[in-house]
Amino acid sequence: MFELETLLAFGIGAGLVVLAPVVAAVLGKESQLAASVGSTGRNLTKKSLKVGLYVVDKTASAAKVVGSGLAEVGETFGDILSEAKTELSQSKPTK
Repeated sequence: MFELETLLAFGIGAGLVVLAPVVAAVLGKESQLAASVGSTGRNLTKKSLKVGLYVVDKTASAAKVVGSGLAEVGETFGDILSEAKTELSQSKPTK
């Protein structure tokens, strides 16, 4: 749900940025409404991009931690497997 809200905010902000020149053309460049639409769109777009970048950064950090943890688990499992093979070969009776 969080991603949908961010995407929606970005879409609305980008739409307002695109709409601002149209409003300025209709109402005149000096229009307070045109300036407000442009400013609001820009701020909304920037904030949603910041949230997106934050989420991507945190997700990448979590993936690195999980990846290093899995590598450590794999190494430990390999060590245990080697020990088990060694013990098994030592316990076999010789013929």
